[in-house]
Amino acid sequence: MKKYPHQVFLAENKLKTEQLPKQLQKRIKGFEELQEDLEHAVDDDHDRLAKKLDHLSLELEEDLYEEFEDQLENNEEQDELQPGSLYSFSDGFTWKIVSKKEAKALFNKNQEVFGLNTDEETEGAIEESSDLEAYEVFAVEYKAPKTTGKTNSDEGILDQLYAKGKREIVRTDLQKMGFKTPLEATKVKVGKYTLYKAMFSYTYTIKR
Repeated sequence: MKKYPHQVFLAENKLKTEQLPKQLQKRIKGFEELQEDLEHAVDDDHDRLAKKLDHLSLELEEDLYEEFEDQLENNEEQDELQPGSLYSFSDGFTWKIVSKKEAKALFNKNQEVFGLNTDEETEGAIEESSDLEAYEVFAVEYKAPKTTGKTNSDEGILDQLYAKGKREIVRTDLQKMGFKTPLEATKVKVGKYTLYKAMFSYTYTIKR
């Protein structure tokens, strides 16, 4: 039996209909009744009902995303603070997040590394080993690579990432690199590349 978008969403996130708000439960039950009717419909009636079900399922999927929007945003913020990710303060200054282990290694090599307070948007240089215990997030200054020609395009940005072996990236990092294509859909086509969005996260997998 065909799996509709909202049913895939529920299955991949291990959600049961009973866990949803009453209004969504009611709409999903109505959808399932129409799905049963489709099995007995013929000719034009079957085609009309099939199109209606496709449309209703997309609406349900959109409403499910909205229902879990806060969780999506929280997961995106967590993704931004993963080692290797880029993180920007509101003034536009961008940091590259590093792990505590890497921060300690940089400190031991007398290289510049900072502790970040993301709530207050402040940073402190790690000047003593005890400073490593004063922060939970560590970073180094991010210097954007100079690019020209095709590399300024969205496909060019993906070329760079793919050449470096990077296959997953969060939405905010792409946008900081100058990526212009809207990143809202679960599947985004850019030239020879396709970006696949993770469930409950704005992390995209790059494939070609």
